[in-house]
Amino acid sequence: MAVITERIRKCPECGSKNVITDSRHAELYCADCGIVIAENIVDLGPEWRSYDEEQASKRIRTGPPMSYRIHDKGLGTPTPGLPARTRRLRGISIDSSDKTLAFALVEIDRMACALGLPNNIKEATSVLYRKAMKRSLIKGRSIEELVSAMLYITCRQYGVPRTLKEMAEVSRSPLKKIRRAYIFLLRRLEIKLAPADPARYIPRFCSKLGLSAEIREKAMVILQDDDGTGMAKGWGPIGTAAAAIYIATVLSGEYRTEKEIAKVAGTTEITIRDRYKELVKRLNIDVLSPSRDGKFLGVGIV
Repeated sequence: MAVITERIRKCPECGSKNVITDSRHAELYCADCGIVIAENIVDLGPEWRSYDEEQASKRIRTGPPMSYRIHDKGLGTPTPGLPARTRRLRGISIDSSDKTLAFALVEIDRMACALGLPNNIKEATSVLYRKAMKRSLIKGRSIEELVSAMLYITCRQYGVPRTLKEMAEVSRSPLKKIRRAYIFLLRRLEIKLAPADPARYIPRFCSKLGLSAEIREKAMVILQDDDGTGMAKGWGPIGTAAAAIYIATVLSGEYRTEKEIAKVAGTTEITIRDRYKELVKRLNIDVLSPSRDGKFLGVGIV
């Protein structure tokens, strides 16, 4: 019997690449000219057969790849059907630190799913939690606060636009405590985050406000014209993005109030108003005063 060490991709007779492996007859042949390239080949697949996914999952003897999202990284051997007393006597029960880790990983998965975050964010946040646990930064602190802050840090590192307020909405901890945990982790883990790009928040905010693609593009152009000056001055990316959207709505006549934009962006009306005034002044955008009913009388660009 022969084992094919290198996969044959080309027929030696006619040069065709239509090479077929016939596992039933243990042959490798060319579908165009019919020549048998190799025979008595060894089937390296499983010795069992399955007719649906459920049957295959029961017969397969290999587990999923290693993942930091599972407290034992998916390398443990499950023993289903054993009572709790038997598991304790065999030393299968996990200690308190593993229970804490398992709970934190479940929280990470729950919050990430609620925020619509991909699996790579969950994996990176799980690695960050393990790193903090190794440095003994977990003891005496709320798991929900730390997990929320770590998820926000990971989103910042991967350029995923999420705000602290959105983290607080799906977390069991208030915004104030999450912000405190965020600052604590940055200092103790020596994490340096680049300033967030305000343009990343524009599509999400516009979508939540029900604004058109024209508003989104105009807000992006305003931020491009600003050329990062606001970031250099230490402006928050959320307030800058909200101000750019506000200016774009005014210029396009698709008006939204400061209160509406502030509610979606998770910032204050005062912040939007201050950023709006500075952007208008620096970019020479001439916006006429609004009337008493809140609608602008007219706009123009100098």
